[in-house]
Amino acid sequence: MHAKDAELADALTGQLGGEKIVAAAYARVDTALGPARMLSPLGNYLIARPAARAAARRMTEETDVPLDAAVVFGLSDGALHVWAADPMLNRVGEHLGRIPLERIASIEVESGRSWQPVTIAMADGKSIELEGRGSIHAVAAEFGKRKAG
Repeated sequence: MHAKDAELADALTGQLGGEKIVAAAYARVDTALGPARMLSPLGNYLIARPAARAAARRMTEETDVPLDAAVVFGLSDGALHVWAADPMLNRVGEHLGRIPLERIASIEVESGRSWQPVTIAMADGKSIELEGRGSIHAVAAEFGKRKAG
């Protein structure tokens, strides 16, 4: 499915069949090879993406949060859903899983240009560091509302 940043929440809600996604955003794993993305699409797909996929696999093993080189995070009232994605093509892939909100302590987003640093702190003390774009601040704000309420 193709979905631009502003369309993500509505498009993903249709895939879940009952759970409403209140905010969604593309995110990616950054590595030391990340700047290869800038070289060309081939630099992204042949250098940066495989390195990010390997890093995502390690993060998944450490945290039990399903990740890929690039993902879409979609927040519902009870969980943070994760889909595989290709942000360069605004493409959302398969649903990788869901993380109950009780397992997440916080979602922090720093200021940035098109991609902002995102840290998801888990309740068990582990954390995941990614980069998010588009409505990643909305995902963090909606998570904060649910944790506070």
